[in-house]
Amino acid sequence: MTTNYLRPALILAAGLLAPGANAAVYNFVQTGFDDGATISGSFTVNDTDNSGQINVGSASFGMNYNEISALSLSFSGNSIVAAFTHNLADLSAMVYNVGSPYLDDEISGAQQELIATNYFGSTGFDYYSGMGFGGFGGAVFDKAGNATSYSYNLVSVTPAAVPVPGAVWLFGSVLAGFVGVKRRKA
Repeated sequence: MTTNYLRPALILAAGLLAPGANAAVYNFVQTGFDDGATISGSFTVNDTDNSGQINVGSASFGMNYNEISALSLSFSGNSIVAAFTHNLADLSAMVYNVGSPYLDDEISGAQQELIATNYFGSTGFDYYSGMGFGGFGGAVFDKAGNATSYSYNLVSVTPAAVPVPGAVWLFGSVLAGFVGVKRRKA
């Protein structure tokens, strides 16, 4: 009787443990702005064309959004540019070589690595980084105050830790219970 429950439980486990689509979450940070300010955030991407490069952005850059599903970006603020946050709706462009520990270290080729948020906006704050934007590490720009803070550091990128879903732990305890029941009856 226990095997009647064990087979569906194993099928359910295979479904829970199967890898998802190729979506990956990355955290990033850029230091070196005036007064010790930093840019930090995360992005979720899927290399849909298997090119090894995430290439997304606005129509102005001739790119599309098929390879990114989430973006959060925060500037801590300093005496030159106030703190601000951006999200996916603010993304103007992003080119990232998948698995690279840096974003903006690629200096050759047609699609140099870069990230830009609110680049075409008429108000608020801009952020842009990468070799495609003049050879420095990055800059934040306050459009109202006409002030810019620069960093000459690259953007450091690390894969985010993937938490084990609670369902896996629950399933494991149920499976252990089934094995214990089977041993008692045997």
